[in-house]
Amino acid sequence: MAPPVIAIKDLVKTYDGRQPVLNSVSFLVDDRDFVAVYGKSGCGKTTLLNIIGGLDRPSSGDIAIDGMSIIGLTEDALATLRLEKIGFVFQDYNLLLDLTVRENLELPLRFSKKKDAGRVGELLEKFDIADIADERANKISGGEAQRTAIARAMMNNPRIILADEPTGNLDDENAENVIEMFQLARKEFGTTIVLATHDPSLASHSTKRIRLMEGSAELESQG
Repeated sequence: MAPPVIAIKDLVKTYDGRQPVLNSVSFLVDDRDFVAVYGKSGCGKTTLLNIIGGLDRPSSGDIAIDGMSIIGLTEDALATLRLEKIGFVFQDYNLLLDLTVRENLELPLRFSKKKDAGRVGELLEKFDIADIADERANKISGGEAQRTAIARAMMNNPRIILADEPTGNLDDENAENVIEMFQLARKEFGTTIVLATHDPSLASHSTKRIRLMEGSAELESQG
């Protein structure tokens, strides 16, 4: 039996001896799950995603990706893990505004030194941005920018996408469209999604719903 894609056990994160931001958090994420982590501002959602993605380190506890603990990995090994297995999507898109949509998608290929092999064109079509491929990122709408950001995160065919408040800057219609894009990534590409949000209604789209409160995590529902 394959191990969980993500296994978090007794995760604790404190800063300068203050009250823990995360306090003994434990949960499992299985293959192709769509996990919604929600809670009010300051409950530790971003901290949790940063630890899963190897951008921050916990004070104690363990986190494993595909059965391998990442706690003891060097910074170089964590960078390789992110490049090969993890895609990131942020609330403010993090696109390079002077580049076109197509050029933004091509950026991960430069870092991984992989050839396109038709991947850019495929994702432009799948995420409904082919008609704006040659537009500069500073000329497109918020919804188009977030679809571009998701497509870019998919370029290296990641095992996991970590999305931090990805609909926070969007209206309801574009937010719904972005959620559909995550569902597409999960169902057509087999990607596991972990999405942090302060909006409980977005969590209704998930296969697992985890509520963070006072640093602890509660599995509220499982589809």
